[in-house]
Amino acid sequence: MIFSRNHFRLLAAGLFILLTVSGCKKFSGDVTVPAFLHLDGIDIIPQTENAPSSEGGFYTSDVDAVQLICYFKGDTAETTIGTFQLPCTVPLLRHGTMDYLTIIPAVKQNGISATRIEYPYYKHIRLDNVTVAADSITYLGTPDANGQWRLTTHYYEKPSLAVLVEDYFEPTSFSTNFDSTVVWVKDDAANACSGQGYGRVHVTPTDQLVTFYIPQNFTVSETKYLYLEMDYWTDVDMQICLTGFQTAGSSASTMSVMMLYANRKWQKIYINLGKTWSQFNYNNPIALSFQAVNTGGIEGDVRIDNVKLITI
Repeated sequence: MIFSRNHFRLLAAGLFILLTVSGCKKFSGDVTVPAFLHLDGIDIIPQTENAPSSEGGFYTSDVDAVQLICYFKGDTAETTIGTFQLPCTVPLLRHGTMDYLTIIPAVKQNGISATRIEYPYYKHIRLDNVTVAADSITYLGTPDANGQWRLTTHYYEKPSLAVLVEDYFEPTSFSTNFDSTVVWVKDDAANACSGQGYGRVHVTPTDQLVTFYIPQNFTVSETKYLYLEMDYWTDVDMQICLTGFQTAGSSASTMSVMMLYANRKWQKIYINLGKTWSQFNYNNPIALSFQAVNTGGIEGDVRIDNVKLITI
């Protein structure tokens, strides 16, 4: 859907400078009046067949950016337009109808804006026959109730994606995978990230370190990707740890993966466990633990929801 927007003439120069500085590839030719692509967000939804999970909490997501790749008939190769933080309005020095536009969902790895990555478990989106016109905006997707233009995509299907553990703390769901330090709050939608429930660890002023864990060892068959996804809300710092064996027959040891600082709001995070696991030489089994670190001597809570450990 295309609408004319004259005021974007003034904005175009600044956007072109931004594209040049970021190293994005520009189209060749003598076009001087840009066309624009606009997208507000991407949602992850379950597929109709072979969905990796039947639980709604599995599909909570925070797609933070997109990489755009297009192909016009007659071109010798695809053109990478660039990677853009959402929401975005992207100028193009090219008009006409693309054969296709590929949209690659990206996330903040380990919660760091500087390390946005293509998330290996999300499918690319392909839109065919996308028309762009001079001084006009082509809106991608479908407008939601708030007028935001959004696209949808999926995780990869089973069995190519392996879910090692999932915990959504819902009253109708399976029992929690965490130890008893984590209290399962089953009916508190006002304070949950999604649904009705969440896991809660209470920290008192005298608690300097509270450890909670998943009392289960995991065997991972592939070494390419291993991610922990979760939503968290915490009054104190929280350390993520991995336990494993550096050599076969050695004693188990624990390494810190990363520290999550107090945020006091629900936040989605995608944690790459692969680098830490590599320090165990990709030996099996491995185990996950968490530490609430209360250096300030305060009273507060750690809340967790929609926890899953996944690999390909």
